[in-house]
Amino acid sequence: MYFPVGWPKRVGLALPGESASIRHICCDAVKILVAAVGDDFLGIWYANPLIPIAYFRRTEDSLRQYGSNQVIVWKPDSRQLALLTASGALLLYQLDFDANGSGILLQVDPPSASLKRDSAELFIKENIPRLSLRELCSVTLGSVITTVCCISLSELLLATQSCELLRLQWTQLEHAENELELPALAAIKLRDIPFYVQQQQQQSAARNVPPLSRDSYVASLEYSPFIGGCAAVFSDRRAAFLIANHLRFETDHMHGFWVPDVEDASVCSVNHKFRLLAYGQESSAVNVYGIDEATGGLEFSHRLMLTENVLPGSLGSVNELKWSPDGCVLAVSWTNGGLSLWSTFGALLMSTLSWDFGLNVDLVRQNPLKLRRLEWSTEGYQLFMLTQQPPEREENDKSNVLQLQFVKSALSMNPCMTTNPHILLQGDDCLYLNQGNNLEQTYAGSQATFPSSGVGSDDTISGDGDCLELKQSPHTGSILTESKYWTVLQLPLNYAATNWPIRYAAIDPDGLHLAVAGRTGLAHYSLVTRRWKLFGNESQEKDFVVSGGLLWWHGFVVMGCYSLLDRTDELRCYPADCKLDNQYGHKLQVRAPVISLNSFRHQLIVLTADGIVSLFNMSKKSAYALDIECAYELDVKSICIHPACIVSLTVTNLKNELKPQGQQPGGEQAETIIVNVCGRILMIQRDAGEQVPNTLLATCLASCVEVFWLSHSLERCAMRDCLWLYSGAHGMRVWLPILPPGRERREGEQGGAQRLHSFMSKRIMLGFPLKLYPLVVLFDNVIVLGVENESTLYANEQGSHFSLPFAVMERKSQIYLHKVLRQLIKRNLGYSAWEIAQSCRSLPYFPHALELLLHEVLEEEATSKQPIPDAQLPSILDFIREFPVYLETIVQCARKTEIALWPYLFSMAGKPKDLFQMCLQSEQLDTAASYLIILQNLEPSVVSKQYATMLLDIALQQRKWELAKDLIRFLKAIDPNEIDSPRSSMVVNVKIAPPPQVNTQQQVNQNADAFNMVLGPIARERSFSTTVTSNLPKDKQAPGAPPVAPLTETGSSGAPTVVRRRSTKQRETFCIDLILQRHARQLLQNHKLTDLGYMCAYLDFHLVSWLSQESERAAKLDDFAGALQALHVELQLPSPFPTPAKDDFAQLRGSLRQTGGGGGSSQTSESGYFSLATPNGAATQSPQLQPSIREEEEELQQPSSLPAVLKTRSGSQLSFDNFRYRRLYSLPASEDDLAVDPLPEKLSIKLRYLLQLFIEANCTDYALVLSILLQDAASISRIVNGIIRSESVHTCLRTETALKQLSQSTFEHSGSLYRGFVLTLQPHLYLLEQYIQSLGDAACLPLQDASPGTEQGVDVATGLHGLENEEGEFVPKSQQANGNQWTVTDHHPNIQRLTRHASLESNGNAAVASGSSAHSTPTQRQLPRQNSREREGCRLM
Repeated sequence: MYFPVGWPKRVGLALPGESASIRHICCDAVKILVAAVGDDFLGIWYANPLIPIAYFRRTEDSLRQYGSNQVIVWKPDSRQLALLTASGALLLYQLDFDANGSGILLQVDPPSASLKRDSAELFIKENIPRLSLRELCSVTLGSVITTVCCISLSELLLATQSCELLRLQWTQLEHAENELELPALAAIKLRDIPFYVQQQQQQSAARNVPPLSRDSYVASLEYSPFIGGCAAVFSDRRAAFLIANHLRFETDHMHGFWVPDVEDASVCSVNHKFRLLAYGQESSAVNVYGIDEATGGLEFSHRLMLTENVLPGSLGSVNELKWSPDGCVLAVSWTNGGLSLWSTFGALLMSTLSWDFGLNVDLVRQNPLKLRRLEWSTEGYQLFMLTQQPPEREENDKSNVLQLQFVKSALSMNPCMTTNPHILLQGDDCLYLNQGNNLEQTYAGSQATFPSSGVGSDDTISGDGDCLELKQSPHTGSILTESKYWTVLQLPLNYAATNWPIRYAAIDPDGLHLAVAGRTGLAHYSLVTRRWKLFGNESQEKDFVVSGGLLWWHGFVVMGCYSLLDRTDELRCYPADCKLDNQYGHKLQVRAPVISLNSFRHQLIVLTADGIVSLFNMSKKSAYALDIECAYELDVKSICIHPACIVSLTVTNLKNELKPQGQQPGGEQAETIIVNVCGRILMIQRDAGEQVPNTLLATCLASCVEVFWLSHSLERCAMRDCLWLYSGAHGMRVWLPILPPGRERREGEQGGAQRLHSFMSKRIMLGFPLKLYPLVVLFDNVIVLGVENESTLYANEQGSHFSLPFAVMERKSQIYLHKVLRQLIKRNLGYSAWEIAQSCRSLPYFPHALELLLHEVLEEEATSKQPIPDAQLPSILDFIREFPVYLETIVQCARKTEIALWPYLFSMAGKPKDLFQMCLQSEQLDTAASYLIILQNLEPSVVSKQYATMLLDIALQQRKWELAKDLIRFLKAIDPNEIDSPRSSMVVNVKIAPPPQVNTQQQVNQNADAFNMVLGPIARERSFSTTVTSNLPKDKQAPGAPPVAPLTETGSSGAPTVVRRRSTKQRETFCIDLILQRHARQLLQNHKLTDLGYMCAYLDFHLVSWLSQESERAAKLDDFAGALQALHVELQLPSPFPTPAKDDFAQLRGSLRQTGGGGGSSQTSESGYFSLATPNGAATQSPQLQPSIREEEEELQQPSSLPAVLKTRSGSQLSFDNFRYRRLYSLPASEDDLAVDPLPEKLSIKLRYLLQLFIEANCTDYALVLSILLQDAASISRIVNGIIRSESVHTCLRTETALKQLSQSTFEHSGSLYRGFVLTLQPHLYLLEQYIQSLGDAACLPLQDASPGTEQGVDVATGLHGLENEEGEFVPKSQQANGNQWTVTDHHPNIQRLTRHASLESNGNAAVASGSSAHSTPTQRQLPRQNSREREGCRLM
C-alpha cells in the first residue's frame, strides 16, 4: 500500500562544499532528525526541510586508531548516538539542545522592496532547533565489535567476533573514559546456548544440533521487544532466532532456533507490529517467518522472490531489508541493483526492474539503482537510498544519496477506512483521491432485460419479471466521473507549515468530506464547497495530538487524541458544518491512549493502550451536538502479546452461525468483535443471554491477514454479511454464508422451523488470487480497486537530473465474481453460486465475468497433462446455461482461446453448428456471426460459407447493416481453394478418446503429394483432427487416385489452378451480388427507401447502376398514391390522404369567393440539386401561360360570370382546355393547404439524396413520388423536362397518369397534406398534354365506346416524335378542333394516331349539350367509384 511518486532526487548530505560519499543513514525514533555518516564525519539533518543542523569531523589520529565510520545508532530519546567504526570500536556522541529554544534560521528580508516576501509560502514557520554535537568517549572491547543494536531506552546489545553478545547501558558508556574496556552487564556466549531445528512433519518436536563453528560470529542483528528475541545472521551464512526467557539476556536463560531452509542468509530484519522475521539470502530470495504460538519457534509464512522482468541469478544477493515505520511494507535491494516493495505478507507493490530506464541502460550490468543502504524517513513518506560507488568513477562531485517520495493508503494508519468505497492515498502534505463509487454512475439510468432462464418457484429475485433496473440517479455529491485520474488536494499552507506531515486521513462514505491530522490539531475539507476548515484559534490546534485514527459519522469527525494542555487522553467530536472550535466540539476522557477505533452503525469501538476495548453508543442531540455513552468494556490482553500488536478491530452483527434476519435478537446491535492480532483474525462473540462478549470464546478465522472488510451494508444481496480478508501472497479470502434453498429458508422465516440437515456447515472460507493490491472492495459491483506503479522516462542523458524514470500511479480494477462462483461450484454449492450470480446479473460486465469463469477452467483442464476424473468444465457449462448469455459466453471464450483447446470445449458445450442454429432461433445474430470463425476453423469452408450466406440473408431482413458488411467481407475473404478442403465436422474430446497417432502418420506418409493436391495450398494453419474420416465432396477423387483437373467455365488450356481460383472468386462475388440485389428488390417493392439508402451506404451497393436496370421492373410503380401512402407509414409521417370531410371543388370555389380571386401558389422547397424555384418559394410559371393566367384571374373575380365563360368557350376545345388548367392553377390555396409541417432536417437530407440517385438512374416513378413528398416543384419540373426530352410517349403518358392520379387522390380527401402543392403541378400536366397532342407521328388507336362522364383507357403506340426548338424547349404545333375530339395531323399514314378522349362534368351547374363530351377536371369528386377505378386503369402497351 506504498507507491512511489515522482523522480528519485539526489540529495547532498556531506559537509558543505564537499562531495564525500555517505556510508550510513539512520533516523531517530520519531523520524524528525537524520544522522548521516561519512568516512570521517557525522552530520545531523532536519527531516523537513532537509537542512543541516550540526556536524562533527573526526581527527586524523582517531581515524588511524579506530578506523573509518561504518554504522550509526540513535538512543531512543534522540540525545545520544553510538558510532561503530571499521576496527570494531564504539564512539559515543552527545547531542545538546539549545536551552533558549531559538531556531537556527533567522529569516531577514533584504532592504530592497522588490525582493521582500509578500506571500506566506515564502516564510518557514517550522522552528528548527539549534543543536550541538560533541564526542563523549570511545569504547574498545577485548574483541572486535561486529554489530550493535538498541534493545531498550537505556541498553545496547553488542555482538563481537568472539561469538558473544554483550549487554551495555548508555549511561555506562557515557561515564566511561576513553579507550576503556567496559565490563558488560551480561555476556551471552552463543557457543554455549542450545540451538534447535524444528522438524517439518512434527513441529512440536525439536532436536539439539551441534553448536556454531569456531570462526563464526554474528554479522547482522536486530531486536524486537514484541518478539522477545533477536533475528541474527552469522558469518557462515546461517540464520537463527535468539530468544530469552526474560530480559536479563543471560546465557543460562537463552536458546536459539536455526531458521529452516536458509543456508545462505545475508541480512535480517524484524517487523514489530506483525511479529515477523525476514531473512535475505544470497539467492536473491527473502524468507519470512512468524512466531509459532504453540512452541515459541519459527513458522514459515511466505517467500519473496522476484520472477518477472528478471533473469535467473542476475539480481545477486540481498544486501538490505528495511521495514516501514508502520510495518506495512518491506523494502528489498540487491547487490547487482534494483529495489522492490512488498506488503507485509508478500504482495509485490513495486519493482524498479520493471521501470523504463531507456534503451541505452543495461539493468543487468549497469543498474543506475545499485543500492547499498536503505532508510525510511518521517512516517514512511521518503526513502533514503545509498548507491554503491564504483572505484573507477570519474564524477566525484555527484552525491550517492537518493531520496524517493512515497504516498501510502490511508488504511495503513487508519484501518477504519475499509468501510468507504473511495481510494484515499496520503502523502506528506497532500491527498490523492479517486472515488470508486463512480463506477456505477457510468451505467446509471440504464436497464438490462433478460429472458426467462427456467427459474422455478424457488427464485428469490423479487421484482416485476426479469427486468432489473440499475440506479437511476447519479451521485450529486461526486466530483469525478468514472476515470483513472486523481484529485490531488494540497494541504493548506497555514496548517502544513507547522504540522507536517499528515499522520491520519479519513473520508466520509458519501465522499463529501475529508479530514486530516498532522503533528498536532486537525483540518477538514469539503468536496462540495472546495474549501478547507482550520481552527480559528491556533492555540487550540496546538493543544492536542490525534492518536489511534479518525473517522466520519453522520457529519461529525470522531478521533482519539491526547490533550497537551490537560495531559489526558480523550475522544473528541467536531461537526463538519460548524467552524472548528472547542466550543462546538464534544470531549470524552478515556483512561489510556487510544490505539485504534472503528464504528458500526451508531456504535463506536475504541482500543486503548491498557488492553481494554470499549464500546460506545453515539446519538445526535442536534445538528451540532453529539452524545457518547459507554455500553461495556472488554479486556483483550489475554488474546495478544501487547495492545500495539492489534492491527485493527471492528464491531459487527456478524455471527458464526447463520440465522434468519428476522430471528436475530437486536439486529441493529453489535454481537461480535473482530480483531486482527498480528495478522490473525479473531472473532469474539458473546454467549446467549450475556451482554458482553467473552474473550474465552475467541475463534481464529484466518492468519496472515493484512486488512479485512465487512459487507454488512448490502441489502437483498446473496453476498451480504461476508468477511473479506486479504493475505498478501496468499490472495483474497472470503468467509461466506451458505444459503439454504429458497423454500427451506422461507419456511424457516415464517414458521421458525429449524433448518434441515443442521449438521452441515453454515459458512465456508473461499480463497482466490488477485493481480493487484486491493484498497477498496465494491461489494455491489463485485469489483476490487487498487493502484499499480508505472514509470515514464523524460530524458536519456546520463548527467541529467531527469535521467531516472518518473514514477506514476494508475488505478486498476479487477472482477472477483467468477473467482467466487468457481470455488462454490467446485464444492458442489451450486445453489449458493446461482443466488450470487442472480443478484449480480444486472451488471453490464456480468457476461464478461462468466466468460472469465469459463476461460480459467478451460485453460486449466485442457492443458493438463494428467487425466481429470472430476472435470469441472461440465459443471461450469451447466451453470452458465442457466443464463441467457450462454451462447455469447461460449463463443467469446473460444475466440480468446487457442484453437488447440477448442475440441475439448465444444465436446462438452455442443457442436458449433448446433450452437449457431440456436443463435439464429434466439435472434442473436451478432453471436451467430462470431460462431462463423469457429466454423471456419473446425468445418469445411463450404459449411462456413453456407452458414454465412444464411446469416447474411437474415441480417439483411433485420436491417443489421454493420453485421451484413462484416459478413460480406468474410465471404469475400474465403479462399476459393479451401472450399473443398476436408475438415473434421465432428469434435473429438482428446481427454476421453486420444487419437491413434501411429495410423494417422502412416496414412499421411503413404501419398503425401496426393494429400496436398486434394487439400490445395494452405494459406494459414488450421487446427482440425485428422483422425476422423474426411467428408470430401462427391466429385472429388480419393487421395490415392490421380489428380483430375478441376472443371472451369472457360475451355482454355491454361493453368487449371489459376483459372479455377479466378472463376470461383467471380462466382462468389456474383452470389453475393444476387443476394444483395434480391434484398434491394424486396425493399424497393415494399417502398422501404430509407432501408435501401442504408443498405447502399453500408454495403457499398452500387444503387444507381442497379436502379438503371430495374427502372422498368421493380422501380416501376402502378399505384403512385399507394406508394406515397407507404412512404408516409415508413417515415412515420401523417397520412397524406385522410378521411374526406366535404366536396373539394365546392371548398375551392368557396375559398375563391372569400379571397376575391386573388391568385397564389403553394410555397415549395428547393431541391438542393436544382435551383428552379423563385426566391419567394413559388414555382416558376411557364412564359406562355402567364398572360392567360392573369386574364382568367380577372374573369374569375366575378363568380356569376363563370357559366358564361363556359358557354362562350364551349365551341373551342383548345380554349376550353387552356381555360381549365389556367383556372385550376390560378385558384388560391387555403391557409390549411399552405400550413404543412416541414420534414425534419436529417430526414429531408436523406430523401434528397435518394431523389438524386433515382434521377440519375432515370427512375422517374420514384423520383416523382419523392419530389411530391419533399414538395419540390423544381425537381418535378426537371423530371418533366427530362421526360419530354426523352421523346418517349410511353413515359409521358405514365407521368401524366401519375400526376392525375395523385391530383385526384389529393382532392378526394379534404385534409390532404399536398392539397396546396398539387395546385402548382397543373402547368406540368398541361405541358405533358400539349406535348402528347403535338406528336404528329403517333397513330391514333380506335377507342371503345364509353359511357358519358367516364374516361376510357387508351392504348397508345410508343411514337418517338417531338417538337423542340434549338434551345431544347417544347413548342406545341397548331391544333384543330373537331367535334368531341381534336387530332394532331400526321404526315406518316402508316403510323397510328394518338387520340385523346375526355369529358367534363359540371359541378351542380346546367347540363352540357349532348353533342359535346364533358371534360373531367382533377378536382372532381362527383364521379362514381366504378368510374374512378376505370379512370385509374390507363395502361400503356
